[in-house]
Amino acid sequence: MEQQKMLDPFQAWKDVYDKTESYWGKVIGDNMNREEFSQMMGNVLNMNLQYQQAINEVTGRYFQQVNIPTKEDVANVASLVINVEEKVEALEDRFDDLEDKQDSPAFKREVTKLKSDVKSLDKKLDKVLSLLEEQQDTQAVLQELIQEQIQEQIQEQGEQLKAELLEQVKVEKPSEQPAQK
Repeated sequence: MEQQKMLDPFQAWKDVYDKTESYWGKVIGDNMNREEFSQMMGNVLNMNLQYQQAINEVTGRYFQQVNIPTKEDVANVASLVINVEEKVEALEDRFDDLEDKQDSPAFKREVTKLKSDVKSLDKKLDKVLSLLEEQQDTQAVLQELIQEQIQEQIQEQGEQLKAELLEQVKVEKPSEQPAQK
């Protein structure tokens, strides 16, 4: 019996808590269900949002002034890094695919065929180059021959003109001599 009559401070504290909690819970619940409370909480939330926006703007300007990256800048860089990593992975996959294709016999046959085609094209190009060089040489020889023929014709015509002039001079001299006598 002595244990029952003993005052337990924790039990008393629990009883006080339960009674006050039930009373205040009911009062607060009634007040929270009112329209005025909702409006007041909406106003408080709007004020908090406005305050947060103002703080974000001020810190953003400050960070810009002191040249410190903002959270958004870091997020942008992170997204760019992720994009680059994805592209690198895609390129690695392509290279892996190409390496796999290089190991295949069909690819080796194609490479061998390409090599032989390139060699034959090289031979043909060498032949074309030699023909072009021969053509240039032939053109040079022809130009020399044409120039020689033109010079010969000019000389022949010059000699013919000389001969004609001499004949004209001879024809004119006998007629002039009798007139002087």
